[in-house]
Amino acid sequence: MIKIKISYERPEELQKVLERLAPNVKNLKVARKQDGRFLKAYVTME
Repeated sequence: MIKIKISYERPEELQKVLERLAPNVKNLKVARKQDGRFLKAYVTME
C-alpha cells in the first residue's frame, strides 16, 4: 500500500493528478481544514 499527500491550489490541479493515478487509486480523502495557501488531499494506492 502506498500513501501520497497531494498539495494543490485549484481543484483542476487535483483532478489532473487523479486522472493520471486513476487505475491504481484505492481511496481519496480531501482534508477538511484547508488553511494556508495550498489545499491538501490524501490518496491511498494498491
